[in-house]
Amino acid sequence: MQNNLSDLNNHLFAMLEQLGNDEEMTDSKKLESTLARANGMCKISSQILKTASLQVSALNTAERCGLLNDEMPALIATKDSASNKLTAEKQRQKLLEAVR
Repeated sequence: MQNNLSDLNNHLFAMLEQLGNDEEMTDSKKLESTLARANGMCKISSQILKTASLQVSALNTAERCGLLNDEMPALIATKDSASNKLTAEKQRQKLLEAVR
């Protein structure tokens, strides 16, 4: 996983496809194991999405209050996947464009 929401989405749909595969799910042990993994993925995914929502909310609030600047706190900064590295300034600009 490259640690972005698109990759998370892909993993969740892959799990959904696996759960929908009747041939794979005939073995009760495999079904039980897959359901346990799916449950774990669901719980972790929910936390990731809550964090992303909080980041967007923080950026919106900072923008409304005129607090966005070059020294934006790292706490609300995000990171793109390794294949799409951006400088800190380009990341900040990309985030600002997303909330406007």
